[in-house]
Amino acid sequence: QIGFKNWMFMNVGGRYDFSSAFGEAAPGVFYPKVSLSVVPSDLSGWGAPFGLSTLRLRAAWGQSGRQPGAFDRFTTFNPFSSTLGAGLQPGQLGNNDLEPEIATEIEGGFEAGLFDNRVGLEFTYWDRTVKDGLVTRQFATSGGFRNAQLTNIGQIDASGYEINLRGQVLRTNRNTLELFANAAYLKQTLTSLGGA
Repeated sequence: QIGFKNWMFMNVGGRYDFSSAFGEAAPGVFYPKVSLSVVPSDLSGWGAPFGLSTLRLRAAWGQSGRQPGAFDRFTTFNPFSSTLGAGLQPGQLGNNDLEPEIATEIEGGFEAGLFDNRVGLEFTYWDRTVKDGLVTRQFATSGGFRNAQLTNIGQIDASGYEINLRGQVLRTNRNTLELFANAAYLKQTLTSLGGA
């Protein structure tokens, strides 16, 4: 975390994942992230223009991932018993090429306090793209495996926003009454199945 004169802050980070749940051909994956927060109301000479007592502007970019299950890469067989004796039957069709799905997201927004912070408003807009989505895919059952196989296919694009509003209707030495309202919108589209 880097701060500048106590009104501008930057966070830089990252995460490296390597898991035995990944296929043999899949390497480890690094997820970077960076965020910036600016508080102009903490500057000297801030005169609360338009009734803005406090104001924070923020933006962020980063990646995250979702791993396959611990045993999704393995082909398994289940026990089978019949009048002819014990045996095996196909269970799960494994996938040795599994990789984590990776989501890249960017967001921006602000937090504002108006009229001596009696009214608070927060707004966030975000946009996310998920690549190599982990989707269960059904292959021809003539191969003997009836269960779906987890596969990295497709791309999912999503975006949305969130709004939070807070207001102090009553503030005295003894009592405080606050009202809250929030709303959110989400649009998500499967834009590709990767040729599947």
